[in-house]
Order: sequence, then C-alpha cells, then structure tokens
Amino acid sequence: MKRKLQGIIVPLLTALETPETFDRKGCAGLIEHVISGGVDGIFILGSTGEGPALSRSVQRELIELAVEQVAGRVPLLAGISGASGADSLELGKFAANSGVDALVAAPPCYLPPDQEEQVEYFRRLAGECGSPLFLYNMPALTRVMLTPETVIRLASVENIVGCKDSSGDLTFFGTLVRELGSRDDFTLLTGPEELLAESVRMGGDGGVNGGANLCPELFASLYRALRDSDLEQVRRLQAEVLELGKLYRSRPGAAGVIRGLKYELSRRGLLKNVLAFPALPLRG
Repeated sequence: MKRKLQGIIVPLLTALETPETFDRKGCAGLIEHVISGGVDGIFILGSTGEGPALSRSVQRELIELAVEQVAGRVPLLAGISGASGADSLELGKFAANSGVDALVAAPPCYLPPDQEEQVEYFRRLAGECGSPLFLYNMPALTRVMLTPETVIRLASVENIVGCKDSSGDLTFFGTLVRELGSRDDFTLLTGPEELLAESVRMGGDGGVNGGANLCPELFASLYRALRDSDLEQVRRLQAEVLELGKLYRSRPGAAGVIRGLKYELSRRGLLKNVLAFPALPLRG
C-alpha cells in the first residue's frame, strides 16, 4: 500500500453464530453487502468488529474468510489491537501471512505505554509483521491517547502508512493534516461519522464509519459529494447520516453502537443479533 487509501472504509461487524463462535455465512453476506454498496475498503477486527473481545480462533477464522471473500476487490485491513504487545505481534504476522493488505493497531490497553514505549511498540509491529501498518487512536476505549508528535515521529518509520483517528478531536486531526496531509504515501482517516464531512474538508482522506455496515451506499455517496465539492449534496447526505445514526448511536454501554447496529442489521436479515461474550444484544 504505497499510496493513500481514500474514501469510505467500513469497520465490519463480526457475524457470530453464538457469543463464542463465528458465523461464516453471515460474514460472507455482510462483505458482499458493503462491497456492492460501494465502500472503498474493509476493516475487520476493529472496535466495531469487537476484535479484542473475540477468541484467537474466531479472529483467525474471520481473517481467513475475509481474505477469501474480498478476493482483492477492495483493500482489506485487519485490526490486531489488544492488551498484549506479544499477542498483537503474533496476530499481525498471521494476518499478514494470510494476505490482508494492511494491519491496524492501537496501543496496548491494560498497562498503558508512555510515548517512548508506544514508538517502540509500533516500530516492532511495522518491522516484524510484514504488512503495512496503520496507527489507531482510540482513547475512549484504550485510555491511551496518541500525541500528534508521536504520530508525526512514527510517520517516518518504514511500513507505517497512516493513522485512523477515532478521538473526535478535530484539533488533533487538523495538526496531522497540516503536518502529514501533503504526503501521497500516508493516509489520514477519521472514525466518528458525524465528523466525516468536516474532516475531509480539512484535508483528511476519508472515514472509517460504522454506519456503512447498514447503509454503505449513503456513506459512499457522501464521500463522492465531498470529493466533487457538491456542497448542496453534502449537506443533504450529511443530514441523512446523522438521522441514520439515531437508530444505533444512542444505545447504552461501551458496546452501544455495536449493539444498535447488530440489532438493525438482524432486522434486515443480514446477520444474527449476537454479540461477543459477555456483551448482551439489544432486544426490541
């Protein structure tokens, strides 16, 4: 991945048969749903995909199926975040050897590393896993905030190709755009979908937006309107995105968005309303 990744990257929900077992058919169907809806990439095993909550066997099953099902039609990114740096290295090597296009990693979350430890962590992942690496800033869940200085420093490391920022802090994101946005080999993506339009207008490269699991065409259309500077269309579609989010973004708990999205997708017959143990599904 030597050039920017631009557009809508869907953080794919993980289809589960039971709270501990993988639903291969559901996953394959969801991949076809989002690709046919026009997304520009797929990100498995992220926060929306419940990646750190899944067993290692389910993580590996999902990686192997996704590589086979996507079949190179869009870039495939795999999350390798967790509490253990050693486990992230192991999963990263497995994902790279399986054929994903890039890895995505947040700092280890149980014993939070300081900035120097973060630099060492990401350097090792980039050097040893054998696949391009995206930094993942998700302080709400990891309780670790990447600093702009650390991201800028790591951007010079070979095989580190971008940053996915889910902090919701546009000052942080704007600093990255000013310092790194002119590079054609480093991608800047934002997570919160309500900030998609503003972040792209600032110079960001696109969004990693959970709502694209539900309505991929809507998010793909919004990105095209942003790319084409169609301001009237941007306003209309951004309003639709915000309205859509009311279906799932107000759900309770740390897994609230996942709970809401899985409930809505199950109502449409796209996957089962099952979350990874111990999270409980939303009941109508």
